[in-house]
Amino acid sequence: MVPLLRRPGSAPVISPHACCPAPDDDVSREPVLVLSSDPLAAALLGAAIELAGHAPRFPQSDEAARDALLRLRPRLVLVDCDHDACSDEFIGPALTEGSRVLLFRSRRTRRDVRELTERLGLRVVEMPTEHETLTPLLDEMLH
Repeated sequence: MVPLLRRPGSAPVISPHACCPAPDDDVSREPVLVLSSDPLAAALLGAAIELAGHAPRFPQSDEAARDALLRLRPRLVLVDCDHDACSDEFIGPALTEGSRVLLFRSRRTRRDVRELTERLGLRVVEMPTEHETLTPLLDEMLH
């Protein structure tokens, strides 16, 4: 059974941690940190990352994005364009730590990140994207 998150007075939401093993379960797979302002999008992206053969990771409850970055030391970080981590304050240190950063957005994304992506040379992926498109992109970013 998939664990659900429930906010008072709202419908249940799939926990982004439900689809993924604990960090120590498989050290041979590349860790991919997912930072999203939408728990359902994070869970779906985590499932796609896992299907691609990598290890999706998420910040712990109430953990800052930068703290999760330092704890996990991922080779790749996927950042929702509407997440607070979609900023110079997070992306700069992530790149300095040796992580690659891939931004993702959807039709509902409110923030314009063109200047940020051009200045830092980042890629943006429109979600949802097909598994056949996401898997080679993840492999490319991790190698």
